[in-house]
Amino acid sequence: MEKVKAPIDNKNLMEDPFEDEVFGDFDAAHDHRKRGMRHLIGRKTVIEDGVECESGLVDARWKWGDNCVTITLLAVPGTEDWEDTRRRIFDSYKQEFKAWECPDNERLVVEFYELQDKLNVIFYFECD
Repeated sequence: MEKVKAPIDNKNLMEDPFEDEVFGDFDAAHDHRKRGMRHLIGRKTVIEDGVECESGLVDARWKWGDNCVTITLLAVPGTEDWEDTRRRIFDSYKQEFKAWECPDNERLVVEFYELQDKLNVIFYFECD
């Protein structure tokens, strides 16, 4: 399968789901919407079986026209295990973004790359 980048440019991928849904409760960082940068910071809470499990402070950023969102886990409550909380938060984002691979987003492919405290969410379109 051949893939091409799926840019976040309001033509190929819309920004609204990022800013209004996935990171809807986040606050704008100092460089948000400057020189093409999108940068939001907020608390991600993982809910399992209707119960809040864990939460962490998250930094989300992407560049207009790029095909990658970088999510960085900045901090977790001192009473939580860092690694377990990181895994649950990243798994939650993976599940949410993977659900975008659906008939409404024909040919969209979502891939992930993790490195310690960062989760890169990378968007492509399948080509024939």
